[in-house]
Amino acid sequence: MMLETVDSRAAILAAAQRLFVERGYRGISMREIAEAVGMTKAALYYHFRDKEQLFVALLQNVLRDLSTLIAESRESDGSCQTQIERVVARIMLLPPAERASLRLASQELGNLDETTRKAFVQIYHDQFIGRITAIFEDGMARGEFKALDPQVATWSLLGMLYPYFHVSPVTGVMPSEALVAQLMEIFFHGLRAA
Repeated sequence: MMLETVDSRAAILAAAQRLFVERGYRGISMREIAEAVGMTKAALYYHFRDKEQLFVALLQNVLRDLSTLIAESRESDGSCQTQIERVVARIMLLPPAERASLRLASQELGNLDETTRKAFVQIYHDQFIGRITAIFEDGMARGEFKALDPQVATWSLLGMLYPYFHVSPVTGVMPSEALVAQLMEIFFHGLRAA
């Protein structure tokens, strides 16, 4: 029975991820999620009390994966720039639906009640934004980066990546190693000719 519950929860989260990415938070109902999983609404409500709880569980899974990805990138030898490049490459080369789930965290937060939103934003900053900012802080402390506001550096980096956080990127260009290399060149060295 326990395995079935775990498998059911994973199936619900997978279906919900696909539907939230395709149609947004307001664009789907619990009934549609239940149908996508092949279960009754009552069975779905056994696992999640409402759509908000399901959505937050999905976002927490995304953040947990990002946190692990960042930790693994930091454990490898290399400069802070290399660590940032590894994080960006790993994020950008995620499967399209997983990469698109990243934009849900910022795009759909307004649909959550204030208490839930505040709690999630704290987790988002602790597990994702803060960990990237820490790499910039380390690089600045080592003299590898200019002494600028590390949070501005983090948000600037994410701003460059955001257009690619769609199943079909708004730029029309799918992420690739070549695209990641070009973005990192622009981010770290700018556009000015040498």
